[in-house]
Amino acid sequence: MALPADITTKNLSGRFTMNKELTPAEPLDKMLGLQGIGWLKRKAIAIGTITLTFKHFTDDAGVEHLDIDNHLTGGIPGSREERTVDGAERKRSDMHFGPQLFYTKRRAPGDKEGLSEFSAKGWTQDTLENGLIETQIRADTKGAGWRELHTWGIQEINGERRFVRNIDFEGPKKEHIQIVMYFNYLGA
Repeated sequence: MALPADITTKNLSGRFTMNKELTPAEPLDKMLGLQGIGWLKRKAIAIGTITLTFKHFTDDAGVEHLDIDNHLTGGIPGSREERTVDGAERKRSDMHFGPQLFYTKRRAPGDKEGLSEFSAKGWTQDTLENGLIETQIRADTKGAGWRELHTWGIQEINGERRFVRNIDFEGPKKEHIQIVMYFNYLGA
């Protein structure tokens, strides 16, 4: 289902599922392999369904938060991401990817400085006016050495608004993969 107009980068609360028809499987599988995810788990992810449940809010101190519950079918446990949208680097540990360092921030309206053409392209006008969500995740394990730079926002695909994640990935041996993940909106 297409995103309603009131779902923007300022209000991402709702449920989303990855659109497998639009999201290419091969680069996603390659990226997961370079992050140490085994073949069997990668195949289960490819067959299963990834659903994200966003709770997007501002706390009493005026700080923006994105809490995301990741649900995977196929018997793979999901994870919870609690993201404070302030640009501060934090540590977390994930059952699939291990220890990580990450930050999440909102780019100023129209700010594309330092972003590759891939990360900066295709966003709707309301995404540029409200600011892209940028998050970087990197392995915090000696020898793992991978990094993901995400830009999140809304794009119009085949005449429909969709939540999209552009992922610019660098592997442990400087492998470079660019993935666009497209999501269907399931409602609140």
